Amino acid sequence: MDCSFSALDAYFGVVSAPIRFDLFDGDLVDLAKEVDNLGFPGLPYADAIADNDAAGTRIRYRCLDGGPRTAFVQTRLSRLPGKNAYDARGGVYEHLSDEVMVPEQAAPELVIFEAAILASRYAYRPGSSCMPAPPHDLGAEYQRDLLDMVLTGAHPDKGLELLEGSGFIREYWPELADLIGVTHSKEFHPEGDAWRHTMETFAHRKNPDLVLSLGLLLHDTGKPGAVASGGHRFDQHSELGEQTARNFMRRLGYPRPLIEGIAFLVRYHMLPAALPRLPPSSLGGVLDNALFPTLLELYRCDELSTFRGPDGYYEACAAYKAYQKNSRNPYRGPDGKHRADSLPSSRSRGL
Repeated sequence: MDCSFSALDAYFGVVSAPIRFDLFDGDLVDLAKEVDNLGFPGLPYADAIADNDAAGTRIRYRCLDGGPRTAFVQTRLSRLPGKNAYDARGGVYEHLSDEVMVPEQAAPELVIFEAAILASRYAYRPGSSCMPAPPHDLGAEYQRDLLDMVLTGAHPDKGLELLEGSGFIREYWPELADLIGVTHSKEFHPEGDAWRHTMETFAHRKNPDLVLSLGLLLHDTGKPGAVASGGHRFDQHSELGEQTARNFMRRLGYPRPLIEGIAFLVRYHMLPAALPRLPPSSLGGVLDNALFPTLLELYRCDELSTFRGPDGYYEACAAYKAYQKNSRNPYRGPDGKHRADSLPSSRSRGL
């Protein structure tokens, strides 16, 4: 049965996460008999993990005989199989409406994991001294699960701020911590430094898509290493950010296709601003990438988190739609000009 965050997603009507949490009625031996290819990475919130299901969702199993290994009462919720009903014994229902989350006695890695997700997905606020200092040996599987669950919440900035305040981000994701204190021109970025700007972009998403959210999280990670040149405050930060994003995602064990997709978004996140003025032939097929619509959405969130309005986004969308229309026209090139080989010859015109 669904448990923990999967049950909470159903209860609160939250968009399902890329990870499913299942409560198995039995022990690990029984689970291994029923599920093939289990993994046992020693996660504090799961006894075993399984490969993606048909929908591409990763599965995390907790065995019922292991007892309630949770840090917060809310994460003890489970959903009865095939029913819109829940098992909330032990005072869980009474705490689902709490605004402030208070952890029970639990390992720091479990408190950190659950608190950041509860804050980002269900708008719970942490109590005083909620987040402990992070331990020093948390693996890639833990980190990726945590990041994906936080980013696909409605308020990822809330979870990320908790992680930053606890020292977790500096310890495990220094590429993000380096954004703190990277100052912008107040003329263009009155919202604050590069960290604050990144957090602000999430407020403008239309849905908590993981690919878009990873792109937003990493799009400016090249700024800390960029230098000013030719009037550009962060010259070549897109190229630097692409490599930073690749290294970050490889370390957390993301699959190669997803890494390539996020690298594309980071590398070209500045391109939509210039799209109305660039000939399509100069873009080397970038416009044909399946993620280009996501790139436009990233640009919209990026622009709206500054003082600028949506005009640049609308212009970029118009240019992209014109390119798509012209590309389908056998008589015109991608730039809208008539193809020379499509014009009637002088002989066919009767000349």
